[in-house]
Amino acid sequence: MRLFEATHVFKYDWATVSLANWRKYPSEKTPHVRHVEVLNQEVDPVTGVLRTERLIMVCQNVPALVRKVFGGDTSYVLEYSEVDPNQQTLVMQSQNLTFSNLLTVGEHITYRPHPENAAHTTFTQSAQLKASGALFRLANRIEDMCWNRFNDNAHVGRLGLELALSRILAERQAMVQAPQ
Repeated sequence: MRLFEATHVFKYDWATVSLANWRKYPSEKTPHVRHVEVLNQEVDPVTGVLRTERLIMVCQNVPALVRKVFGGDTSYVLEYSEVDPNQQTLVMQSQNLTFSNLLTVGEHITYRPHPENAAHTTFTQSAQLKASGALFRLANRIEDMCWNRFNDNAHVGRLGLELALSRILAERQAMVQAPQ
């Protein structure tokens, strides 16, 4: 089993970063994410917590042998998220659906205001990658390869969020400058 952990500070407030999270796909920065479908979404009338379930279609650039053995480069991920506006937290958990009998990838992400600067948002990400089943003999090599891919995609995902943030700021600036 391989563990992945990352922390990043976005120099934007939590509300803006949370909004950008919902607008980061599709993006030229994250071309591996091909489609996102909202399966369920509800707001708790008492707490105001928004719960969302999404199905994400991802296409990876994988070696030809992997495509041939596994039948393609498209995979699906199920993501659950909760946005708590009162606690100012956005928590996301995702799990791969495709080939989960061979490789499981469970990810946990949290966005919350930075403890020392409320104008910034702390992003924490962790993932657990575990090869099993028929891949057990090659587990270490496969987990290492997947960890490297996950690390690359995590960096690209942060760039996608930064792009969404810059678009939101440009929209806000345009609204301020628009004639009344």
